[in-house]
Amino acid sequence: MSLNPLLEELKKLRDSSKYAVAQGAYSNLNEFKKYLHVERDVEKKLKKIISKASEKDDAQLLLVCGNVGDGKSHILSHLHDELKSVISQFRIHNDATESHNPNESSNETLYKLLHGFKDENITASKDKIILAINLGTLSKFIEEFGEEFKILKNYISSSKILDTDLIHDDEFDSKSNFHHVNFTDYHMYSLTENGPTSKVISTLLEKIVATNEANAIHKAYLEYKVINSNKVCCPILYNYEFLFSENNRNIISQLIVKSIIKSKEIVSIRTLLNFVYDIIVPVDLSVFNEADYFKVIERMNGPQYISNLIPNYLFEHPELSSLFEKIESLDPCLHRDAATDDVLLTLINAENALDVFSKHIEKTYLEKIEPKLIKVTISKPDLSRFFMRLNYFSNYFEKDYLKDTDYNEYLVWLFHYNNHNPIYIKKIYNLVENAARNWNGDPKADDKVVINVGKKQTQYRVFKDFEVIPDVNPLKEKKDSLVNKFTQEFSLSFKINNERETIRVHVDFSLFKILKMISQGYRPNKKDNNNYVYFVNSINILINQNNNKAALYIDEVNIGKPVDYKFSKDAFSGYKFQVI
Repeated sequence: MSLNPLLEELKKLRDSSKYAVAQGAYSNLNEFKKYLHVERDVEKKLKKIISKASEKDDAQLLLVCGNVGDGKSHILSHLHDELKSVISQFRIHNDATESHNPNESSNETLYKLLHGFKDENITASKDKIILAINLGTLSKFIEEFGEEFKILKNYISSSKILDTDLIHDDEFDSKSNFHHVNFTDYHMYSLTENGPTSKVISTLLEKIVATNEANAIHKAYLEYKVINSNKVCCPILYNYEFLFSENNRNIISQLIVKSIIKSKEIVSIRTLLNFVYDIIVPVDLSVFNEADYFKVIERMNGPQYISNLIPNYLFEHPELSSLFEKIESLDPCLHRDAATDDVLLTLINAENALDVFSKHIEKTYLEKIEPKLIKVTISKPDLSRFFMRLNYFSNYFEKDYLKDTDYNEYLVWLFHYNNHNPIYIKKIYNLVENAARNWNGDPKADDKVVINVGKKQTQYRVFKDFEVIPDVNPLKEKKDSLVNKFTQEFSLSFKINNERETIRVHVDFSLFKILKMISQGYRPNKKDNNNYVYFVNSINILINQNNNKAALYIDEVNIGKPVDYKFSKDAFSGYKFQVI
């Protein structure tokens, strides 16, 4: 019998575990994987299309599209068990993981696989294929072999599968040989009017701590409690029990979603499971053998102990994974405010720091750590960091000063944008227009914009007329309270060159934040111009349209009048310089 059965069971969550990899082309889910599986909306859609396509007599190709790491293989592997008789009618090819002949390219492999879907063969073909393929690979295949697959090419074009700015119609078409589900439309979280929510992450975390017979991890936890009955202060035990709290699980879920939105982190089911293992089992404790493990935790002093607890550990180990690195940037210690500073001053000057802890942090967070903290001296900086992180978990949903205003506003706008709410669509267009007008400085006039004329000027500013025309196709407003299919950023289109052309502007969270700052008077600097070079290029296109006809206005900065001179072109190609 293992001295730490909980650790042994938790190891199954790791990326390196034999339980981790899903193939997609066949069933390889054991009981542990089946227990942890969480059904996603994209899986429901896949099941529906596969079932309907299996009833057809003609050739059927289902494109399961997406990007690397979005869970295509995991879901297909699960469907082998759930739709055994139905899915057995299909050949499944996972372009990302299936081996190829070393003498041929991936495109040549696909060319052979899709032989029955060539224009000359498709009418007589009875092939049924499910093809899990990344969008880049699909684009390259059509580019190389599109002439022989014109029907497929037209389907991809008309369905706009390769356009990630759109939400795709993936309903089953009984008259078509082709169907698709695009994972880029589905995400690890959903949008609501009050912010994001993730059924997948919250359910997975709940399953890991659930007290039911199917949960081998919790069974091992109960065994370990008996073995460890005379031991104290095991960080692994504390961290696992920390997840018993729904509040704590929800905050961790929100941190993961925040990493996805703010930093564009790609989070798969495998990433999640490995992450859960890493937050429960501190890296320093995972390397000891069983005999040494208990000696190590018994010798732990206060600072070592609290450094291995989730509230601290979560924000201090960017080396563990990309997700940990993104969460480090969300550390509450990095975001100070007056309310927290007042408490920290009290904490630093207090004779008994735990008295300050107990006034601001729920008792449940202190019960298991208080005995350890009383015995030893912990430095004020360590105590301050621990306080801020415990305070974050204890009061996250209650205290306004712990909330991220720009982030919350972005998600509210995104929710309404994906519901086609015209009020919020107008808001985001106005925000971009205002930023375009003020990026180079405030022109002090609604119909003008400051332009760069080479060398930076300190005495004069040059303006021109500026008109921004949104290219909007109004869509019917939806009233969904929970949005499961959506774009993760705003995609805006503007008319240029007398409306003959359009330019598209994408606004993610990072850009949204600086646009909000500009609306409040912020002036972008050189670093901003480098960081948002795509947006700056788009602004310049909007500013520079009709340059051959536009008049220039010159403002003598020292005098401070709105416009002092006008330089224009007349109908006879002559130039006119006026003092205004």
